[in-house]
Amino acid sequence: MTQKVAAQGGKGGIQWDDGSEHDAVTKIQVGAGGLGIQYVKFDYMKNGQVEEGPRHGVKGRSIAADPFVINHPEEHLVSVEGWYNPEGVIQGLKFISNKKTSDVIGYDDGTQFTLQSQDKKIIGFHGFAGDHVHSIGAYFAPLTSIPLTPAKKLPALGADLGTAWDDGAYDGVKKVYVGQAQDGISVVKFVYDKGTEDVVGAEHGTSTLLGFEEFEVDADDYIIEVHVTYDKIFGHESDLITSITFYTLKGKTSPPYGLVTENKFVLKEQNGGKLLGFHGRAGDVLYALGGYFAATITPLTPAKKLPAVGGDGGAAWDDGAYAGVKKVYVGQAQDGISVVKFVYDKGAEEITGEEHGNSTLLGFEEFALDYPSEYITSVEGTYDKIFGSDSEVVTMLRFKTNKQISAPFGIEAGTPFELKEEGYKIVGFHGKVDELLHKFGVHVLPITN
Repeated sequence: MTQKVAAQGGKGGIQWDDGSEHDAVTKIQVGAGGLGIQYVKFDYMKNGQVEEGPRHGVKGRSIAADPFVINHPEEHLVSVEGWYNPEGVIQGLKFISNKKTSDVIGYDDGTQFTLQSQDKKIIGFHGFAGDHVHSIGAYFAPLTSIPLTPAKKLPALGADLGTAWDDGAYDGVKKVYVGQAQDGISVVKFVYDKGTEDVVGAEHGTSTLLGFEEFEVDADDYIIEVHVTYDKIFGHESDLITSITFYTLKGKTSPPYGLVTENKFVLKEQNGGKLLGFHGRAGDVLYALGGYFAATITPLTPAKKLPAVGGDGGAAWDDGAYAGVKKVYVGQAQDGISVVKFVYDKGAEEITGEEHGNSTLLGFEEFALDYPSEYITSVEGTYDKIFGSDSEVVTMLRFKTNKQISAPFGIEAGTPFELKEEGYKIVGFHGKVDELLHKFGVHVLPITN
């Protein structure tokens, strides 16, 4: 059932409405001028065809931001953040999908608002516009799974030795077991999801005294890529598989099982297709590996943005949401927190966020997590009004994980606060800062492991 969320801002100009008879938003174009947002324009998907929406507002001398493109159907628009001034003109807009976040277009100044509905996607927009965009609202529809498509069998790559094996295709892969030998991968075994039951596949290869290493996929996640290395090892007549690494849609990554060598291939399907099963060749070691994939995208729960707490000074910043947080860096000044920086996990890569604030001679203090088994569950802090500052500043931060509590960074003084959502983990940060940190907030995702 479609939900109409009221337009936020003023009612200048004329009313416009793109309607709610769309399947998704596919492209967003925005022009900003000196007094705020001058126009918006949206492209939609309907019955498999792109429909180009009209422009709302005027181009004038506006500067057009880069289009924000949404790759339907695996990506959908989750929310819109915006700001409007007392005259009822939209000053700035930011768009968030289930995979990425746009820059702020215009100014993050004035009254802030958010268009969002839990577990729903945006399929249309409405509002008021004249010489500028005065307000914007949205239509939301429930997230729905994309119909299953037949499994696609990707060929097994490696050497044509040993005996061929084939587990077939299931609803997904729940667990992976990999056994190593001195020279490479000696054996693999997989647990598959088949409706309400688990199917334990046979062992392929030869077990050794080293046993198995296990990688478990979260219930609301699935494997989208398998990176495999292979090489010619002394004593063997051909190449053999030397390492395997697994990547999931939500950014969870296994360690590389085995020894990573130079020759490499990747098992994956376009658009983040779901891994459904394995096949390959094995003897005393694993010689080749292939997979079954489906281009079926199960909508994932988007990250929630919890409001920032503290004073209203400084400029807004937002790192967005990732798979998790790996490291926290906090720098202090005489009167409060002066700078923060975070290292995030994004699937196969590590993302070092920007420094927010001003570094001092005191440098940074570091809090490192035992990622991925450790994650931040809450942030405690205090904020206070200090001499020489027009608004409160954050004076202390302390991070709690599922395993430990960090030392307090700063001096615990002023109004206490806690940022947390029961059953969720913290996967990103945002706030306001100038020479000191004025406000601090978090992005959270459900804990699934």
